[in-house]
Amino acid sequence: MISIWRKLSVVVKMEQIYFPEDESFLYSSSSDLVGITQSVIPIKGLRPIETLQTDLTKSEDDLWAEIKKSTRQHIRQAQKNYRLSYFATDEPTDEQIHQFRDYYNEFARAKKTRICTSFNVNTMKLLRNQKSLFMSFMETEDNKPICYRVYAVDGKRAMALYNASHYRMEVDTDRKKMLSNGHHLQKWMDILKFKEKGFLIVDSGGLTNDEKIRNYKLQFGGNIVTEYSGYLPKTVLGQLVIYARNRSVGV
Repeated sequence: MISIWRKLSVVVKMEQIYFPEDESFLYSSSSDLVGITQSVIPIKGLRPIETLQTDLTKSEDDLWAEIKKSTRQHIRQAQKNYRLSYFATDEPTDEQIHQFRDYYNEFARAKKTRICTSFNVNTMKLLRNQKSLFMSFMETEDNKPICYRVYAVDGKRAMALYNASHYRMEVDTDRKKMLSNGHHLQKWMDILKFKEKGFLIVDSGGLTNDEKIRNYKLQFGGNIVTEYSGYLPKTVLGQLVIYARNRSVGV
């Protein structure tokens, strides 16, 4: 389990908890609002979500066999045809986090999805400060990143927070193929890295109804499970934050 604290305003305190396995935090938290990311158990007030989990206690051969055949071909092509370098760190610097943010936001604006905000950057730094953030990226020979992945980690589980590639922004066919293959290789390298470090699970960070994104995640194998996420107010201030948030999204 991971827990980070922050102030949403001068008076409102929030605790964000990742992967709780029981409800003990409900009685120990002194925050106004508790955010829950993927509770293992159902808790009143949280919504169920689907997520995809890869069991790292399996052998490397079994993990490889779970991957879709065409995806294994992408990985082999990346290893054979391109001079790509894999980098991973569980202590990313502020500069690396900011470089990721800039890269991700190019991707997000092109895809017309939510950008990585200052709030999100602060979340990554809070996780990093307690050794609960993992970042990986692939680089070309000229030291330019072609894809990123960022995870929240607690020693047992690695849950994807972000992944980004400029694949859909690329117009050159050969480079587009390199970006696609490199992104597949990066995912496989992450799986092996977490297995090497003794983790038990790699988690997709939730499954979406977007068919393309869902199918991309499913091609690496794993098991679909239900977990629970959301926000739990602990005080009147917390209730007001939830009310304002629901109003802003039309709930």
